[in-house]
Amino acid sequence: MRPRTLVLFILSLSIPAGCDTSRSVEAFRRPDREDRATQLRPTPDIGAQLATLIVLPSLGGGPAEALAVNNAGTAIAGYGNERARGQTTLRAVRWTLQPNGSWAIVALPLAANSTGAKAAGINRVGDAAGVSYPGTSPHAALWPAAGGITLLGCGDLGAGNAISANAQVVVGVQTVPQPAIAAVWRPGVCRENLPPLASGDWARADAVNGDGTIVGGSGAASPTGNGLPVRWKQIAGAWQIEQLDQRRGDVRSANTIGDLAGGVYVPCALADGCQRGAIWYAGGGSRELGTLGGDHSWIRGINSAAEVVGLSTLTGGTNTAYFWSGSLGMIQLPTGRAQWAAANAVSDVRPDGTRLVVGTDARGRPIAWIVQSP
Repeated sequence: MRPRTLVLFILSLSIPAGCDTSRSVEAFRRPDREDRATQLRPTPDIGAQLATLIVLPSLGGGPAEALAVNNAGTAIAGYGNERARGQTTLRAVRWTLQPNGSWAIVALPLAANSTGAKAAGINRVGDAAGVSYPGTSPHAALWPAAGGITLLGCGDLGAGNAISANAQVVVGVQTVPQPAIAAVWRPGVCRENLPPLASGDWARADAVNGDGTIVGGSGAASPTGNGLPVRWKQIAGAWQIEQLDQRRGDVRSANTIGDLAGGVYVPCALADGCQRGAIWYAGGGSRELGTLGGDHSWIRGINSAAEVVGLSTLTGGTNTAYFWSGSLGMIQLPTGRAQWAAANAVSDVRPDGTRLVVGTDARGRPIAWIVQSP
């Protein structure tokens, strides 16, 4: 497959009929009052004081993106484009923190006959998970920290979207045949299907907790319906599904204990509604975030302190990256010379009081921020 065709194929992978294709969706009970800390602190100056922007090394063949970071903030997973012999190949990559504080990048192995791969999750020890494209068929894949690649399942087609922090439990979506099925893969066994909201309806899994017993994602209540945020729990060996909100939306991230994060659509002056970042706590209850002054916000990552990262629109409509905590509220992360940036994942708070946020920017560079405690 030619490189440009491959990129278009990846972007269109596993979008069920009727599913909102935006990265910023989701839903749950609206809180009694707006998150005022988020509303009052969208100040770029605070972000510049608390966050240091880092440009990660790339493979040198084109756009790259850091999609996931481990709990300790020492290993990052994502993708890059590698150019060799006049061709560009999409490669799953892993960045590792070096003793001198720099970052080293490694292109992860390709499966036999593979035309490309992308890593979307990483656990504590550095095992990465994602999708491999042998020929034109996507397969959920695992790259153990010790080396090599394992195609998961029993020949089924799908994509891994996340991996549990403390194990090799990979969650994602089985894409063929349709409708899409939310799935769980473990090395050496066949795929487990997660139940949909209703028989015959589509679902996808995008997040998993530390031990692989709580999964977050989205599903439809009808074959052509909008995605709704859902949670699966494994109880006595069986998976049970719970709808988290009546509004359209989805879950995009989970922390070790099973707090889930993503976004919801709320009524506003826009015909299609406005998106808001949302957190669903493992112990019960939820929180809905504000924005950096524009119409929309959504969450892409959550850590064990229930701090989150994602994107928000500014006044004027440009999307950019933010970091949010319960004490600090939402702060805009610095972008350097780039017009905007995306924050995809956040580590736990490290012994020195910092956490690592990872993402990409408008220049197609893989980037990270070191965020200090206030």
